[in-house]
Amino acid sequence: GESGPPQLLDDKSFYSVLRQRVHQHLVKVGHPGGGPTSGCIAFFWATFAAWAALGFATWWTGSFFVSIAYGVAAAWLGAFGHNWVHQTKYKFWAYLSLDVIGFSSDGWFREHNMQHHMYTNTPWDNHFKGTDPFLVTDPTVPRNWLQRCVLPYANWIILSFGLFGNYIAHFTEVVKGNEKITVWKLCLPLQLVAFVARWGLWGALLMYVWAGTLGVYYFSMALMNHNAEHCMDVTARNKSRDWGEAQLHSSADWGVDGNFYVSMKYLCLNYHTVHHMFPRVDFSHHQAVQGILMETCSEFGVEYRTGTPWEIYKEMVGSFASPRALLQEIVIYAGGI
Repeated sequence: GESGPPQLLDDKSFYSVLRQRVHQHLVKVGHPGGGPTSGCIAFFWATFAAWAALGFATWWTGSFFVSIAYGVAAAWLGAFGHNWVHQTKYKFWAYLSLDVIGFSSDGWFREHNMQHHMYTNTPWDNHFKGTDPFLVTDPTVPRNWLQRCVLPYANWIILSFGLFGNYIAHFTEVVKGNEKITVWKLCLPLQLVAFVARWGLWGALLMYVWAGTLGVYYFSMALMNHNAEHCMDVTARNKSRDWGEAQLHSSADWGVDGNFYVSMKYLCLNYHTVHHMFPRVDFSHHQAVQGILMETCSEFGVEYRTGTPWEIYKEMVGSFASPRALLQEIVIYAGGI
């Protein structure tokens, strides 16, 4: 006889049970939709004010050191933008967090939310080729001499141009008619004009300093999230029994004993597995959800590992330099998916 359609996993599967427990927790703490806490909202506006003040101070004083502080504040603001772009209620706040510093929250929503989160560390993940050919993140392809021996160890130089590269790539799509033009696209070039008008070539250098600080800070954390050694284990990912377990094999965490405020030093990317499993849950709830995740993993016998920032950073550089799953095939819908 004819076989029926494939069956979805039942309510007793790992990810189903985890989802139920997380929902119960969010209802219990008064945030059934997973929205931000009042403390998170206050922290966002304080960060926005600090970013604006430091941007003005950099323009006014022309200080090299203030421009570094401005870049750090921009990275923190970008962390909030990453948070808001996953929550449609706070879409305008995403503009105030991502677009004002030179990213595109509209492009981010489509590519990051709809591709990266659904198909993490597979050929359908737009992040998978985002740093090619300078930093290769695909574990199944060989590297040339530069990609093995030079560029991985100079990654901070490459990442310092990350904001400008992202802006140019998105603007190119606007020119081609593939992206819509918005007034937010003027934010970065207007800053450049203002800095150069006041300080000349030194103003252009100040732009690079703050944008480079943001780029190294933000993109280093983001790349650590998916290029640790275990994230390159294609065999393990292909055997994942459901989508949730696949995320465990594709994401890396560190510093998982810190609360939301402490985690901001890592741009709140340290609880990244939780974020991938529950992208619409605000990062002010990540620490609590982490505890539920670890308990459920233990109960189901699902392997989950964390590391220190330095360990994962070294593993990331090693993944850039060497293919950890050479010539293997990454299955998009792995295992029981």
